[in-house]
Amino acid sequence: MYNSDETPKKRSEDAKDSIVGINKIKSSVLPALISFDEIICVESQENNIRRLLDMEAGIDYFLIDKHGMRSIATRVQYDYTCNTFTIRTERESGGKTELEKRLFAIKNGYLYPEYTLQAYFDNKVDLNLYSIAIIKTTDLFNYYKTNPDDFVTHGSNGAVFKAVHWNYLKNLRINIYKADDKDNYPETPL
Repeated sequence: MYNSDETPKKRSEDAKDSIVGINKIKSSVLPALISFDEIICVESQENNIRRLLDMEAGIDYFLIDKHGMRSIATRVQYDYTCNTFTIRTERESGGKTELEKRLFAIKNGYLYPEYTLQAYFDNKVDLNLYSIAIIKTTDLFNYYKTNPDDFVTHGSNGAVFKAVHWNYLKNLRINIYKADDKDNYPETPL
């Protein structure tokens, strides 16, 4: 069922790094971007449901409030910022990608994260947040389908990603936080 170019150890390290970053901002910055009373990390659970939610549906967290529950996918990166959302479009192994899974799930009524979050921190020790954005997953992927030329292609560890700068998405419902309003933090070109 699940096919990844990454080893289970690498996925586990990436998940832990992501959890540490989100934990740092879950009581401060995150509530300013999206409302919730409680946040539950799917990746920290050790059971088959976690594997299915995380690896098959792409859900990393549940946000709970008085109205119900919402799901969110997260991507946390360290040492730079691009202020982009990135979508994996190719795997070295040829396995299903984030792009294929999300487009299929959205079109066919399968489970997927309602929101997509991307955050950039200075490093894994100090955990100073550079920037973060949250968007409805359907908005991001519909934008990809209608505006593919706005996405830049780049590779990493045998995978290919498409990235779109948050500025392109200003007409959509997107919440952005930047630690430095002057935008003078290190931005890495794609």
